[in-house]
Amino acid sequence: MPQVSRRKLPKDLEDRIKASFYGAVGVVKSDAEGALFLRDLLTPTERVMIPKRLAIAILISKGWSNSQVCRTLNVTNSTVASVIRTFEASGGFKSVINKLQSNESWRSLWQGIESLLYRFSTPGRVFIEEDTIRYKLGLKKKTLA
Repeated sequence: MPQVSRRKLPKDLEDRIKASFYGAVGVVKSDAEGALFLRDLLTPTERVMIPKRLAIAILISKGWSNSQVCRTLNVTNSTVASVIRTFEASGGFKSVINKLQSNESWRSLWQGIESLLYRFSTPGRVFIEEDTIRYKLGLKKKTLA
């Protein structure tokens, strides 16, 4: 787990460094460029956990229960609770999720992911019919091939 140095930076310098980082994130224009940047920036553990935190927020926003999210993503209840606290207290997750949901290819991708998650979180039901999965997930139209 990453650790923060006990030797603090002056607040002004820390704020400038953060602003520079946020600006760097903002200039990333493609998925490939973002993947390259984050691969260089993050540790292997962070590259697993940060996307999982976003997935937790997405699934919670779609009405999944804490226990379903824990079981499906193999995360602890405290991780889910932490993401929920952040999700409810801040607008960051909500803003990004709303922007992503307005993109048809992203919605289609997440419907496919939800379908896979549902399949593999339901023991013995891997070969469940697509229409049944769509019904359970509350999907109105067929988006899976």
